[in-house]
Amino acid sequence: MSHDTMLRSTIWHWMRLAAVAAAVSLTLGSLAWGYDDYDRHDEASERGYQNGYRDGLHAGDYDRERGRRFNFKNDDWEDSRGYEHWMGSHGRYKQAYRDGYERGYRRSYGHSSERWDRNDYRRHDRDDWH
Repeated sequence: MSHDTMLRSTIWHWMRLAAVAAAVSLTLGSLAWGYDDYDRHDEASERGYQNGYRDGLHAGDYDRERGRRFNFKNDDWEDSRGYEHWMGSHGRYKQAYRDGYERGYRRSYGHSSERWDRNDYRRHDRDDWH
């Protein structure tokens, strides 16, 4: 085998090895990015629910004490206050905030059946709406 043939063979060997290494790096990097995004989604949902529940408790108390009609779908519920960019998905935060707000409002206003775990924002209790 000539020197040129050996050199080409060695170069092709290293190029294939570099291509495989790049593919593995991209795959592992994508998995890590997805994992980080998953954690942030959980953060957005958790913070959203907690903030919404707290705000809903206050709003339900306020409306009940002043003799206002039951109505949790107000400006606060629409705005989903308290979101910060670092939390992740704004959509997930907003949905969890609304779930928490509704539950907190129902509990403090007096329309809560308490059939759910108030920390579980994934379950919905729709049959006791007034």
